[in-house]
Amino acid sequence: MKTLGTFLPRLNARQIALLGLLMALILLLGRFTVGPDWLKVSFTFIGAGLLAKWYGPIWGILVSFILDFLGNMLSPYPYFWGFALSAIMSALIYGLAFYQREQISWLRVGVTVALVLIIVNALMNTLWIAMLQGFLERPAALQKLIWARSLKQLAFWPIQTILLYMILNNLSLQRLKERIFA
Repeated sequence: MKTLGTFLPRLNARQIALLGLLMALILLLGRFTVGPDWLKVSFTFIGAGLLAKWYGPIWGILVSFILDFLGNMLSPYPYFWGFALSAIMSALIYGLAFYQREQISWLRVGVTVALVLIIVNALMNTLWIAMLQGFLERPAALQKLIWARSLKQLAFWPIQTILLYMILNNLSLQRLKERIFA
């Protein structure tokens, strides 16, 4: 009989505790958003980047799916599967780019952030919002939504790149990871 250990890297008690803290951090950061529903600004990418660097794409995908579900249960909105796909895609991109890398270059962070902002935020999430808000039937409203969200992604690319680079290459966090994963 196959177990989860066959597909997922095994975690010890410290690693599970740290994973729980990262999950709580991501949920907490997700609660502090600014802006209307169609143009939210959040800092969950910080926790997602750390999760990807420390636990990789497999754990990242599983945890992102669970966090999407839990985060939605804490919100007043009904569950929509599209945002779970977005969370999974973000975890996959971050995990493939950051996992098992001690030092992450500016270029790697910049390209990774750009991929997430374009593929997940600008394309996938805009499609989900347009579906939920009924913008697909109103071309003028859809065009405004696409422009507004694209400008937001463009504005946040340098901000997210700088913040992620600083956090992922932070020496204190690297020492913490070495102690937990030793």
